[in-house]
Amino acid sequence: MHIQALFAHNDTAALHRLVAAHPLASLVATGIDGGLQAHLLPLLLLPGATAARPARLQGHVARSHPLRQEVADGSTVLALFQGPNAYISPRWYVNGQRSARVAPSWNYVAAQARGRLHWVDGDAAWMLAHLAALTATQEQHRPEPWSLDMAAPDYVENAARHLAGFEIELSALEGKRFLSQQRTEADRHSLVAHLQREPSGMARDVARLIVP
Repeated sequence: MHIQALFAHNDTAALHRLVAAHPLASLVATGIDGGLQAHLLPLLLLPGATAARPARLQGHVARSHPLRQEVADGSTVLALFQGPNAYISPRWYVNGQRSARVAPSWNYVAAQARGRLHWVDGDAAWMLAHLAALTATQEQHRPEPWSLDMAAPDYVENAARHLAGFEIELSALEGKRFLSQQRTEADRHSLVAHLQREPSGMARDVARLIVP
């Protein structure tokens, strides 16, 4: 991801919140044949407790999944997390209407994590704890949250046996907030007003992120 200085977002706590709020990642890895693979997978972020135990991402796939079959332990992978995004119409730029020197754009927030993938295979306790934690992150704000212990134990244990877990020890976590920072204050006020009227809920989410 190309990150210009103006749009760089390096607040670790804020990046952790972005990853937690948008856990479905595009995980890019190199297979044994040298070809690139991209997989959409929900990943659980575990913030690092100490320098010796850095932040890591946990995930899982079926044992027959290409990631398990073709990506070796210790491989470097890249996970891309996409936050809110919205199309920006040239008509919304106040100053642009005067000069006509404008083009369509896109506002977005994203984070990319890089690290080495290590397989966790055959550890039933790890898998059950991982599945329970991943589920809890999505259910915790619901009025009646569902938890893994509500499923039949034999069903859960059988499902877990068909899964392979992995952890990615992060060597880098970078973010980008492309939110019209290069535009004038008048333009940003106009963008917020127009995005708030868009039918897309995501557009309204972007409006809340723009700093007029």
